[in-house]
Amino acid sequence: MTALLVTSCTCVMAFSGGLLALRLEAYRAFVLAFAAGALVATALTDVIPDALELLTRSGASYHHHHLMCACSLGFLSFYLLEQVSHGSEDEDDPLGAAGHAGLWGAGGIVVHSLLDGVAIGEAFRAGIRVGWIVALAVIVHKFADGVSTVSILLSTGRSGRVTHAMLASTALAPLVGLAAQALIPLPLSGLALVLGWFSGVFLYLGAAALIPSAHAASHSRWLPAATLSGVMVVYLVFMASG
Repeated sequence: MTALLVTSCTCVMAFSGGLLALRLEAYRAFVLAFAAGALVATALTDVIPDALELLTRSGASYHHHHLMCACSLGFLSFYLLEQVSHGSEDEDDPLGAAGHAGLWGAGGIVVHSLLDGVAIGEAFRAGIRVGWIVALAVIVHKFADGVSTVSILLSTGRSGRVTHAMLASTALAPLVGLAAQALIPLPLSGLALVLGWFSGVFLYLGAAALIPSAHAASHSRWLPAATLSGVMVVYLVFMASG
């Protein structure tokens, strides 16, 4: 019951972050810059370390190099997707490539959110103290996940309807992950590789999508500060949970 209540709090935080990003349209460039920093920091300080830990715990024959290769493939797959889409798009659909990348990126955050629910369930199964430590970290960074989901979709020209639908998916995914953890045993090695792939996706979206979009929306000299603030928020959450 505790795990369910905590996971419900993560849903509220994700919705809050996404709705705030939608309301701050006048400060869109700064929201994009913040989300870029949060995505890059999440990949490097949260997702990749979690994936490495899962791979070690799994006892599988995969080496850490395999996980980093999955990360590289996640990064490069989005680069290739953009190049192929740009090559096939016409003048009436200039946002086609970006839109596909935006949906994939938001989908990656949904999967990451689902795994957050799995992590909460596993943590509480390991013990109340461990459960609360993991839960606190997830609750706080879900706010950034909501901001990132909305920012990615808005920056790639997706409609408000699609953005709200993906925000709802991001917010509700932890509950699905918690239920899946209780019902279906997941192979840790496969989970680790999936996390590695999506960490590469997050790095690409932060560095190659959100930062350029922020600078296209505004030429303010304070945009790098917004990016660094996104990094610092994720880092402080990581330190607090450690």
